[in-house]
Amino acid sequence: MRPARTIDWTIRSAGRSLAFVMRAVSALCLILASCASPRAPAPPDPLHGAWSAPIEPFRIVGNLYYVGAANIASYLITTPDGDILLDTGTREMVAGVRASIEKLGFALHDVKILLSGHAHFDHVQGHAALQRATGAQVMALGDDAIALETGRDRSPLAGEGWEPVHVDRVLHDGDTVTLGGTTLRAVWAPGHTPGCTVWTTEIADHARSYKVAFDACLGPNDGVPLIGNPRFPHLVTETLDSFHRLQQLSPDIWLLMHPAEQFEGGKLAQLRAGAEPNPLVDPKGWHTLQAEAEADFRARVRKEQQALGGDR
Repeated sequence: MRPARTIDWTIRSAGRSLAFVMRAVSALCLILASCASPRAPAPPDPLHGAWSAPIEPFRIVGNLYYVGAANIASYLITTPDGDILLDTGTREMVAGVRASIEKLGFALHDVKILLSGHAHFDHVQGHAALQRATGAQVMALGDDAIALETGRDRSPLAGEGWEPVHVDRVLHDGDTVTLGGTTLRAVWAPGHTPGCTVWTTEIADHARSYKVAFDACLGPNDGVPLIGNPRFPHLVTETLDSFHRLQQLSPDIWLLMHPAEQFEGGKLAQLRAGAEPNPLVDPKGWHTLQAEAEADFRARVRKEQQALGGDR
């Protein structure tokens, strides 16, 4: 229902015409009718709804597992010395991530390190709860580390927040995180968030090694002002630099933080069945992904330039 409206009809002169009164009555009837009409229900938020719905966990390749939701990722990398969890998802996902880790036969207390691709609520809202459940060390890069500790989105989106969580190690571009023979390298790619991080690693499986990249950084969210953004005055150049740096990578397998489309076309069933060759091996697709994301970003910049009346 719409909020009630208070209408003060004060007739200051007895000489007002009947026509004026009739117009006033008609207007009042229209207003009351509009108040009585139910507002159409707002569409459900997929991030807190369908995208956060639990699914059965599965192995992706080697010691890398998917423990996330229908379209919000959480990746588990297991090692002899403990496990690494990359992204924890929304608050609705916490129980599902915990259950998925245990369904795969691993223990929560073996998660030693919590990482993130970027500090948006749909990827780190579960950090505090899962840190308490595991006792893991939290590590994050630059401004995203500040965002985790304050519980505030510091990105151009300035979206929903989360429960603050202490960051044990603040990372920088090129830093590595090593546990039990597995090493991940942080590639700083600002734009989506100021500390957006593409994690890269190598994973052995069936006598071969795969270069793997976790891509959380495909440019600023739609609707974010790109040119002359007062909070991020260098947003355009930083984002273009990020695309250039990511094009220098050459992963065999690349994984997104909203991965539903990657698992379509029977790929999820193949992964669950342990198919060989791995259906996610797609080295050319990485460069196509980056090129398309950059082209879309440049088109947004041109549109803003035109709206502002020329190149800026």
